[in-house]
Amino acid sequence: MPSTPRPLGPITPNIIRKKHLSPQSRGKIIGASLAGITTASISRLLSTPKETVRRVISLADSRPHGLPLPKSGRPVLYSVQDERSILRFIRSNPCTKYCDIKSACGLDISHSTIKRILRKNGITSWRAKKRPALTPLLAAKRLAWAQVRKDWTKVDFYNHMWSDECSAERGKGKEQAWCFGHPVDKWKPGFVSTYHKGKDIRVMVWACFWYEDGAIRRSELYIMDRDFESKKHGYSARSYIEVLDENLPNCWSPGLVFMHDNAPIHTAHTVRQWFTDMAIPMVDHPPFSPDMNPIEHLWWHLKNHVLRLHPELNNMGKGEQDLQALEQALIEAWQAIPDKIFQSCIDSMPDRVAALIAAEGWHTKY
Repeated sequence: MPSTPRPLGPITPNIIRKKHLSPQSRGKIIGASLAGITTASISRLLSTPKETVRRVISLADSRPHGLPLPKSGRPVLYSVQDERSILRFIRSNPCTKYCDIKSACGLDISHSTIKRILRKNGITSWRAKKRPALTPLLAAKRLAWAQVRKDWTKVDFYNHMWSDECSAERGKGKEQAWCFGHPVDKWKPGFVSTYHKGKDIRVMVWACFWYEDGAIRRSELYIMDRDFESKKHGYSARSYIEVLDENLPNCWSPGLVFMHDNAPIHTAHTVRQWFTDMAIPMVDHPPFSPDMNPIEHLWWHLKNHVLRLHPELNNMGKGEQDLQALEQALIEAWQAIPDKIFQSCIDSMPDRVAALIAAEGWHTKY
């Protein structure tokens, strides 16, 4: 036996590790015992302590095939009732925190213990997704819109001109960064993905795309102007009509239907009258439904292409020249997005409709 170390003294490396007998060795002991050989003789014959021999013989009936007995393990700090209480609370309050679970159930256990309980019952956690607020009435309208299109194929959506606006801020659109290294490197400068605080220069853009003559078509990316005659000097119906005047006469052709969402600048009387005067048909769009407009998926690609094509923008200032540089970068990036991404967005519409029906008009993954 190693000597007991003195307080704060060096610890001996000679640690005694308990050796376990193999199933074959246990079989020899049990076989010798059945043959009538005494415990002392078996101990001398197999060079095994007598206490070990006695224990093997006494536990012979409880060890199948001579395998070790399962370890008792760490004692459980919660009861079956506690587990049921946790599951009941989680099902009633899916958006919660570990501290709230412990407080509501009156438990003094660790977060990892709760996590093991939930994992054992097939429950995981994830960061809650952000979506527009819906009411039962809005969900019903979304569901009704989807029900009309439940049997549509992707070809049925090819005559739609999908349009929308986007506020493109410099620096947005970064891909998720991953690092490889040791845990101690996690907070070193080279291993941290940074961002600038506060709002950066931004540009409001408009675009649309559609499928025609067997190929994807896209409009020019249009830089929108603010309406300084409006109350808040923002983007108004006049700003939107300017966009339509500049783009749709060159893009639209008979057989195409135009789609935009229910933003106030789209539903204004002057805008509806403009479409009537131009004899351009519009398709209805469910309220609060960016997930049913595939162009929404393209805005991230637009911002990501700006970062890849013009990384120098991040080191520029906030003057008029810098704003113009961002505008030109956005126009170039829009044209650089591959056609296959546009195609996949249109082709996803039947799946989007099916997901909306499955969600009964509530939020979907799109």
